[in-house]
Amino acid sequence: MKKTSILFILLSLCLTASTLIARTTLAAPSPTGSLNTDTNSSLLPNKNPAVTARLIANTKAIIPGQPFKLGIELTMKPGWHTYYKDPGDAGMPTKIVWQLPTGFENNSLYWVKPTKFNEGGIITYGYTNKTLIATEVTAPLNDGILRSFNFSAQVKWLSCKDICVPGQATVNLTLPVISQTNPHLLNLAVNTKEFANASIRDTGVLNQNLENQNKSNTSFITYFAFAFIGGFLLNFMPCVLPVVAIKLLGLLEKADKNSTRKTAIAFASGIFSSFLLLALFIIALQATGHKVGWGFQFQQPVFLMIMSIMVLLFGLSLFGLFDLSFNLGQKTVDALAAKEGFVGDFFKGVLATILSTPCTAPFLGTALGFAFVAPWTTTLTIFAAVGIGMSLPYLILIIAPQYLRFLPKPGAWMAKLKEAFGFVLLATVIWLLSILYYQVPIALVIAFTYFLLSVSFAAWLLSRFTDLTSSSKCRLIVSSLALLIVLSAGYYFIYENKNLLAQSTIRNTTNSKTSGVPSDRIGSFDIETLNNALNSQKTVFLDFTAKWCLTCQLNENAVINTNEVQNKLRSLNVLFLKADWTRQDPTVTKLLRQFERSGVPLYVIFPGKSPDKPIVLPELITKEIVLSKLDEAGPSLNKN
Repeated sequence: MKKTSILFILLSLCLTASTLIARTTLAAPSPTGSLNTDTNSSLLPNKNPAVTARLIANTKAIIPGQPFKLGIELTMKPGWHTYYKDPGDAGMPTKIVWQLPTGFENNSLYWVKPTKFNEGGIITYGYTNKTLIATEVTAPLNDGILRSFNFSAQVKWLSCKDICVPGQATVNLTLPVISQTNPHLLNLAVNTKEFANASIRDTGVLNQNLENQNKSNTSFITYFAFAFIGGFLLNFMPCVLPVVAIKLLGLLEKADKNSTRKTAIAFASGIFSSFLLLALFIIALQATGHKVGWGFQFQQPVFLMIMSIMVLLFGLSLFGLFDLSFNLGQKTVDALAAKEGFVGDFFKGVLATILSTPCTAPFLGTALGFAFVAPWTTTLTIFAAVGIGMSLPYLILIIAPQYLRFLPKPGAWMAKLKEAFGFVLLATVIWLLSILYYQVPIALVIAFTYFLLSVSFAAWLLSRFTDLTSSSKCRLIVSSLALLIVLSAGYYFIYENKNLLAQSTIRNTTNSKTSGVPSDRIGSFDIETLNNALNSQKTVFLDFTAKWCLTCQLNENAVINTNEVQNKLRSLNVLFLKADWTRQDPTVTKLLRQFERSGVPLYVIFPGKSPDKPIVLPELITKEIVLSKLDEAGPSLNKN
């Protein structure tokens, strides 16, 4: 009993000390401004707050059945600022929870145009001095009894100066009700200037509640199924099709079921392992605060350069430049051949996975959008499902290799077709260089092209000046010369131009020549332009795209650039905005997340009549789909 009493006393002392420490921590912000934003303001009496809030209206009284406006007016002390609904690279959006009387309804929020702050390269958006966040409220029809109504709202904000301090307040306002026959109706207007400035409508583009609602309506099993189906469909996407076709040719060359099974195991293992490693890499990046999406690596010039080298060597191998062997005895040669076969097939699976990342197959975009914002265990599971789906054809061959009989019979045609695919891979190298063009200065692209030529020449030297009859000395000399060529070219063309990697380019990837849309119908994409267009009731077609996304380019050339779609955009007075993701853009990444997407393509139509109800199109679009959805959205209500 005595021990229990002592233990109870010690526990009480610990709890008391913890409470005192917590209160001290909350009352005195840390130098870094890292605070608990859910702090109850009643626990922190502040006689001299940096921000004060009050609730105002644009009317002195309520007319039954008529709309009026309520607004939260925030007043900041000199040097302090609060944040806009989209705070930018840092900060916290101001949040409002309305508490309206029964029967009253309000719509979305209206904001004042924010000020742009640039603090050491960190861009944020917010307000100094004073701002107003408003909403329009519709009053119910009066029941005949004249009375007053009390309106309330809970407001939370983050105010910053040298440090950042969270704040919150509950504001109230009481308005009387008057009849429409009251002689003082003409004198009801008040605060008209403040409410006129709050003209940027919260259209829901950056509405976190929309994202959460979508997630709650879809089960994890559904996302897992989408990931599996989308992974399977990746086998038929233009990005990865050349590698898959080459692998099928390799399977046809196998003489027995056992060899076929081993090849399928190696290729499937490469695919599955790559997806797991990619998931772990993404989880690690997100844990360090980086916002990334599907295909993010194609936004990095170094990755594009490495991929160009790999695809070039793969393409040259299809022309027979790497059919090298060694005079080490038949047993050793057979062992090396078996090992190289497994490693080579595994590597082709890895390459197929890497080339698939610029593509977003049907169903895959939804699943990956969920995976990128889910807990790390869920992210890993969804990526595993994609890997299993993409590996499915080869898993079937592992279980039942006899299904190869449904493919064409092997023959001399296979060697010619394999060389033809070599040209497809060389075209892939050109495609990678074209993406690089939009990310680094043209001088570096040209220099890197010369480096690729040097690599090709080195491969040709190895192939043409060494064979089974070559002596060890000859092979050593030729190999050394080839290596010297590659190293010298790497130093001269890449290392000497490394400073160009850090230089950003200003090439416009969204001009009218690339979009196919009339230039007078194209706007420069940014959040402010989008919000202004939606606030003015214009119908907007928002195209999330990237130069490295082959599906995007296919949709653009086969659908968006057609006369039918262009004429429809013109006739409905639709504003076409292209959100280009060729290079890393946090704003585009954030918008993609709001629509539960982690990659491109994504097509969203905002109707002018109801911009808060966007229409999301599928990843693969047709002219019929686009025309139908544009008709559903309707024309811009603002003809300007």
